[in-house]
Amino acid sequence: MVAMTKIYVRLLQAVLLAVAVSATPAFAQTFKMPCLVEATIPAMEDVKIKPEKVVIEIQSLGKNIFLKMNGPEPYLLIANSLATEEFTGKNLTTAKEMGAFRKHKVTGAESEIRIDQATVVVTAYHDTTYMGKKVRMNITGPCSVPR
Repeated sequence: MVAMTKIYVRLLQAVLLAVAVSATPAFAQTFKMPCLVEATIPAMEDVKIKPEKVVIEIQSLGKNIFLKMNGPEPYLLIANSLATEEFTGKNLTTAKEMGAFRKHKVTGAESEIRIDQATVVVTAYHDTTYMGKKVRMNITGPCSVPR
């Protein structure tokens, strides 16, 4: 009788563990890549912004891709393929590059990040306000793949 009770307890523990593991949400791992980038504003006679070190964060979850450039202003932008109530998104990934595009449905502000797979150079743009004007800022620079 005691042996049967122990078997049922072990079985119950195993079932509860399986339920707990299957109930936890799946999280996408974040791949981080350091880059040295420089921005220009073509509409303002190619004004150049001081180069900065940034980190590109890359996540993939299901069919969606999430790219985030983390750095000081104005080198902070997000692009992803996820469509929401506020944004439209598009996965721009091809055999030669990885990328994503995002557009705000109300304001029309766009952002895009692309990473060339052969050269590991990032090119990006985003619509922002600079010195009181709404402008498109182009960003480019080399990245290094962490080892």
